[in-house]
Amino acid sequence: MVLAFVSLRRYNTRGIVSVSTELRVDRAWVEVDLANLVENARAVRHAAHDAPLLPMVKADGYGLGAVQVVRALETIEPWGFGVATVSEGVELRRAGVTRPIVVFTPARIDDLSRLGENELTAVLDDPAVIDECGTDQPYHCEVDTGMGRAGIRWNDAAGLRALARNPPQGVFTHLHSADTSEDAVNVQLGRFREVVSSLAERPRFVHVANSAGAWRVDEHFDLVRPGIFLYGGQVGKDLPKPKPVASLRAVVVSVRRLEAGDTVSYGAEWTAAEPTTVGTLSIGYADGVPRAVQDRASVIVAGRRRPIVGRVTMDMTVVDLGPDDPGGVGDVATLIGTDGDERIALDEFAGWAGTISYEILVKLGDRLPRVYRGP
Repeated sequence: MVLAFVSLRRYNTRGIVSVSTELRVDRAWVEVDLANLVENARAVRHAAHDAPLLPMVKADGYGLGAVQVVRALETIEPWGFGVATVSEGVELRRAGVTRPIVVFTPARIDDLSRLGENELTAVLDDPAVIDECGTDQPYHCEVDTGMGRAGIRWNDAAGLRALARNPPQGVFTHLHSADTSEDAVNVQLGRFREVVSSLAERPRFVHVANSAGAWRVDEHFDLVRPGIFLYGGQVGKDLPKPKPVASLRAVVVSVRRLEAGDTVSYGAEWTAAEPTTVGTLSIGYADGVPRAVQDRASVIVAGRRRPIVGRVTMDMTVVDLGPDDPGGVGDVATLIGTDGDERIALDEFAGWAGTISYEILVKLGDRLPRVYRGP
């Protein structure tokens, strides 16, 4: 591991640890606080009465780097890790991960051999695939209790009979509204309990709770599957807030003085109402900054919020620095994160974009270096 230091005017940070030997942070980058990620995992485990964790690290660790996320979470000894695809599981195996890895996209018959070769645990929901799966190849079965996306329906007797023919290592369901509705959680739990009680043999692992479910479900069964909470996303207005994990920063690469009536960016959709200074940030929608934040979002420059003005472009975004701020090339703008006394939370930024925290994280572009702190 090497140390990379940001030496930019007006912005100070503690040393940033990166796994890259060619890291450059002179344009834009994502900072990942692995210590806070681990603290969020501990908070979930505490809420779940110390149930073993099966952290979701799919989509490259929600865009923050699956291998680095897994290495940090290894310090709290989770039961295993959850991914979405076989390729994601193989990547973790090649990185040296030895704990169980569950691939949550339902497997097809053609996937079984590759899953077995890499000691990956399949999720199955097709009776034909369940019958084909070898008895020495552990799998988990999803029970669809209302999500309507994948899994054997809770009232599908023929589908559930397949579990008797080839008992699963684990059985689980996915809560569709744990962040907003306890009533919906209770309906799904009732259906799921009926299925589990109807099985001739209780699987070794029965799991239900996602991030929000860790607080909503009194009975946490054998595993808990935290996701977005680990990465700093809120999981319910009435639930505890996670510690921030991801920060998004960009350098000011151009500064200019505008007069009243001058316009900015494509379509000339923003016009200066008075003389002001604008700064151009070296980040755009190719890096994952949604165009929808135009004229809604702010960034933090020198500890003060400044509005994004005009259309976000592929590689650049313009902010209004104000009539009395001369600004300067080399200043650092914070789109998500803290600078001085100001903070822009991940969910606040997602709200400006009209989307959710998950989508913001996973769309952060590959050309943004990830730099890591702690734990």
